[in-house]
Amino acid sequence: MKINNISTDLKKIFSLIFKINIKKINNKIDFKKVKNWDSLNHVKLIMVLESKFDISIKPNEAHKLLSYNKIYRFIKKKKKLRKKFF
Repeated sequence: MKINNISTDLKKIFSLIFKINIKKINNKIDFKKVKNWDSLNHVKLIMVLESKFDISIKPNEAHKLLSYNKIYRFIKKKKKLRKKFF
């Protein structure tokens, strides 16, 4: 998966889960700025990320993923590590 695809897919996921216009999603979005970012939607987000990007997110990692930018960097890192070993 290319980096541009990560960004595009991540924006679509944010839009779907948090009910935000995709044009308003950028790397400065975080849980404080998103009205619908509650604990239930955070769990949904983590589950969708795991499924879409074929990664595993541990609970101690999930609670740190509270912004678009952190999630983007996390996925990018996971994908690089996966390529390295497979």
